[in-house]
Amino acid sequence: MLARRPTKNATDPDTTTHTPETPVKPPAASRPLHPESPHTQVQILTTSAGGEEKDSRDFFHLVELKTCVMLRLRVKTRQGGQVALTERVRGDSTLEDLSAAIRDVTAIPPHRQKILIGFPPKSVTGRLEASLTSLGIGNGEVIIVEEVDQLSLPMTGRQQDSAAPTLSTRLSDSPVSNNSIPQGILLKKVVPSDNSCLFASIYYLINGGEIVGSQQVEEMRTVVAAAVRSQPDLYTEAVLERSNSNYCDWILKDTSWGGAIELSIFSQYYEIEIVALDSKTGVLNRFGEDKKYDYRMIVMYDGIHYDPIYMETFEGNKVYIFPVSAEGVLQQAQEMVLEAKQSGQFTDTHAFQLECKECGHIMTGEEAAVTHAKTTGHSKFDEVRK
Repeated sequence: MLARRPTKNATDPDTTTHTPETPVKPPAASRPLHPESPHTQVQILTTSAGGEEKDSRDFFHLVELKTCVMLRLRVKTRQGGQVALTERVRGDSTLEDLSAAIRDVTAIPPHRQKILIGFPPKSVTGRLEASLTSLGIGNGEVIIVEEVDQLSLPMTGRQQDSAAPTLSTRLSDSPVSNNSIPQGILLKKVVPSDNSCLFASIYYLINGGEIVGSQQVEEMRTVVAAAVRSQPDLYTEAVLERSNSNYCDWILKDTSWGGAIELSIFSQYYEIEIVALDSKTGVLNRFGEDKKYDYRMIVMYDGIHYDPIYMETFEGNKVYIFPVSAEGVLQQAQEMVLEAKQSGQFTDTHAFQLECKECGHIMTGEEAAVTHAKTTGHSKFDEVRK
């Protein structure tokens, strides 16, 4: 226990022995051990048997500030899964920090999270900048998260000013709405063949023609990994063709391609139907069709590469997202993919030739490329055009 310095009452007789004045050393308490250390060095005052207070340099404790302690929290969803928020949330973290951590492990967007704690479970409410301790969230807490339709977390004024527009608000500012069927020509935007073409295509359409950056691709890969990790009963080894944890690690790598699993996850995450035009088969693969979403986006797949499809309207506008009621757009997409098939605008993944950009090896077919990647660890391939 820290001993308090004795205080002198004003009525006590003055028994102080005066000695020649000497320089006073500054107290050693509360100075950090290292500029980046979360610890504080605290000087311990001890009292001798005679009651004399001693300043002992031999008694120093490292006291870890409570606000810097990592909280051991677990997130539980109504589906029954539990995920540990290891090294993600501290004692001084805010509700906004917790919401972001939950998003990373459950793929539930912050604006659709309902957070509950305790027994019986009670909803956590407060401003996003409120600390977790002030909200009653402590170490070892099991947090229940429900996905809801409406906004469940308040926003700060700063966030309201800078928040990115949602899909609905973005569409309200575009020439497309439920009552406005776009008229124009569907066109393909070619994105780089850098192993992230699917992510670039989805980002381009969702963000109104904006080109994706490496940070955004990383965030989108994190969304996929979180969705897969949080639903092990759905994303089994039979579905993923590898273990759930291995797939999560794999999709986070910038050399990994996205496919049907990622399209399904993004459809649910953005609450939009995604139509993938397969130029090899001429088939329209629709993700989220059964969810009855209000809007859809379109991408083109040629066997190894994805590109986004947008519309150039007769008025000169560009449209990236379409209402599902615009059946004419879907019909035009069907005509577009059939034309691509007939003109050979696809890659036959069984007969195409690939060159390994790391060793120069030429191989035929997707299976050969997969085998080469497994045996060598190489992951960068380009199609050999004849």
